Amino acid sequence: MAAHPDYYKILGVSKGASDDDIKKAYRKLARKYHPDLNPGDKQAEAKFKELSAANDVLSDPEKRKNYDQFGDPAGAPQMGHPGFEGAGGQSFDFGDLGEAFGGFFQNFGSGRRARRAGPKPGEDLQHTVRISFQDAFKGTKLPLQVSRTETCRACQGSGEAPGASKTTCPTCKGRGYFEQGGILRGRVECDDCGGAGQKAAPCPECQGRGRNPKRETVTVAIPPGVEDGAKLRVAGKGEAGRRGGGAGDLYLQVQVEHDARFERKGPNLYVKLPISFTEAALGAKVDIPTPEGTSTIKIPPGTQSASKLRLKGQGMPVPKSDQRGDLFAEIQVVTPKIQDERSKELLRELGDLNDHGIRH
Repeated sequence: MAAHPDYYKILGVSKGASDDDIKKAYRKLARKYHPDLNPGDKQAEAKFKELSAANDVLSDPEKRKNYDQFGDPAGAPQMGHPGFEGAGGQSFDFGDLGEAFGGFFQNFGSGRRARRAGPKPGEDLQHTVRISFQDAFKGTKLPLQVSRTETCRACQGSGEAPGASKTTCPTCKGRGYFEQGGILRGRVECDDCGGAGQKAAPCPECQGRGRNPKRETVTVAIPPGVEDGAKLRVAGKGEAGRRGGGAGDLYLQVQVEHDARFERKGPNLYVKLPISFTEAALGAKVDIPTPEGTSTIKIPPGTQSASKLRLKGQGMPVPKSDQRGDLFAEIQVVTPKIQDERSKELLRELGDLNDHGIRH
């Protein structure tokens, strides 16, 4: 039978890790590799399946104990018969050894030991929200209609009718798993009983799902300075878990509408500022648009086209801080279209005085 992978290594925890450490490690990695957050990425999908399999084993006390002791979450490997014959036809009976070792070999290889079905964390949800440039600048609270599930109150997420007696699962015949593959065989947990090998009648309130549909309004705080394409997490507002598993999270993909006045690069904003030939040559004070309205910027004498002037702290807020980016004005000197002879005469005179050596 194929050896099981190193589940501790997959989750990046030590063999002595606590249940809380395992839960935290799984949730952190599951968010990173969740297929909804990595659409079309086969490697991320495969990694997510690895993480789910590792969490399924290490979050279940019985499976973890079997895995640590036997290298197999289902327990000790199956034997074809409770006894076997050695050399010379001598018979060995594991039942006798069971008495000698205090029941260690009891049910060895039977695969029918009842196990507690482990908790299943809820799936994460993803929504896309679109906000204005001003909402991204100031921050906003966004009410969002979310269709999700909540834990069934009648059965507390077990999916079984309260107080009902359990019987052998008819799907897996009490084993809690199915064997797959050829020479190198592997085991897949039975979905019907959650790997317990036993099940009760389904809860009439949730029809055995352990959770019920729910539609609620979730108010999401969008922080000032949020960028286009940012992902925000709302903890615990994903699908409900099953059998005591925690709820998933809600992830928001933020789309920020473009403001034609500005180009944004991180917290910094860039604006193109046309000025006249005279303003560029002699200097001036001109108004410039900002996210909060307008501000006045000083144009130094002799300013060249494509020069950048900075207004410190007039850009976008930096999320989770009291800082702001800067606003940069890219100067565009507008060359006048000369129509009258008097203006041409003045420019020629100006050129005779100032244009010497400009190409050197």
